[in-house]
Amino acid sequence: MTPFSLRGRLLLGSAVAIIVATFLAGIGINAISGLAVRALALSEIDEELRVLLAAVDINASNQLVLDEMPTDPRFGVPNGGFYWQVGRNGTVELRSQSLWEQDLPWVRSRPREAGRATDMAGPNGSQLLAVERSVSITSATGDQTVDIVMALDNGELAPARWRFFYAMAPSLGVLSVALIGAVVAFLRYGLRPLHDLRIALMAVQERSARQITGQFPHEVQPLVDDLNGLLTSRETQLAQARARAGDLAHGLKTPLAALEATARALAEEGMPARATAIRNEIGRMEAQIKRTLAQTRASLAAAHTVGVLNASADLKKIVSVMQRLTVDREIEFELSEQPEVWLAIDETDFADITGNLIDNARKWARGKVRVRLTVLEEHGGVELIIDDDGPGLPDGVKDAFIRRGKRLDESIAGTGFGLAIAKDLVEAYDGKLVLARSDLGGLSVNVSLPARLIKERQPAASMLT
Repeated sequence: MTPFSLRGRLLLGSAVAIIVATFLAGIGINAISGLAVRALALSEIDEELRVLLAAVDINASNQLVLDEMPTDPRFGVPNGGFYWQVGRNGTVELRSQSLWEQDLPWVRSRPREAGRATDMAGPNGSQLLAVERSVSITSATGDQTVDIVMALDNGELAPARWRFFYAMAPSLGVLSVALIGAVVAFLRYGLRPLHDLRIALMAVQERSARQITGQFPHEVQPLVDDLNGLLTSRETQLAQARARAGDLAHGLKTPLAALEATARALAEEGMPARATAIRNEIGRMEAQIKRTLAQTRASLAAAHTVGVLNASADLKKIVSVMQRLTVDREIEFELSEQPEVWLAIDETDFADITGNLIDNARKWARGKVRVRLTVLEEHGGVELIIDDDGPGLPDGVKDAFIRRGKRLDESIAGTGFGLAIAKDLVEAYDGKLVLARSDLGGLSVNVSLPARLIKERQPAASMLT
């Protein structure tokens, strides 16, 4: 994906957001797990504290005694991590073996915190989670208040906390991957209208549709309407240009007819040389006008949406016509074409291209004209090759003859613009026309048309739009 890809930008932004959210979720889960582990620890402390509260008593000697010792083995190990102490009036009288000779601080001086969990310093600089409770016990001297502190080393909580976090980490990873996958699927679904718009535009570009069609979201529909409006405006302008070209051709017919009449009058008055000169200029003017109109029509048709035609069938018809035109000479026409080649090209333009090229070969051929139409599977596109066994053109003047419409032999009928018109029409459809020496000895004309003109479907009843 390019840095300017909309899909890439959205995917990158979503992935970063998901990763950051997962990281923050991990921090939050770690904090929540800490609270959960702390709550479990307090539950354990409260349970042992209730046992201790039930076991403490004052004997006849006014000494604190325990009817039953707490059973947790950590109480019996020095610095075992679990501690308790019992006392009166701020004095420790009984303690667990885990405290050894050390005392825990009392929190009774803060009555509001009595009975609540608190953090305090423990043996060897450890941090403890402690709970203090007070109980009133009846003795020989009256009711006495006994304080009990029970504490658990916070270091005991960390392993459980991290075990919980490590158990959750794979789930967070799987969740992140699943969310990124969901984002990819969402982007494919969310950006599909843009893909559909691109396909519709390609259909317009390839001349299989006149406008953008389909159902689009409300956010995209205004853009589609604007593009269709632009296409309609462009189509109107092309139609107007085509009409102006037709008007120009029609308007030039009358002056040329007048010149032709003048030439006939000069010939009747005994000035045949002048009449011939005028007729030659009229012929050149008509040829130039024909070429210019062909260029205009080709550019308009190539830019305009057109139908599709069966190029193979049309080529057969044109070759058949050329055979009927050649009655004064014996010329063999060899046609090799694929069964069906459907092209998105104006029917008149295709007829002008093939007709001019085959007619040119027919005029110059000594005895054979070969026509081949093939679809290039490897490189794509359509190739039309027309060979003849005539004199051909010198290698150094091929392109010049096409540009100027010049003729090698004035004894052969024609205007000299056939190749030039065909070249203009081919280039209007982004094709290429190349002249070369034929293996038959004469001229070989190679016409290449782009692959986008090839259509797989059969056209509608009307070949033209």
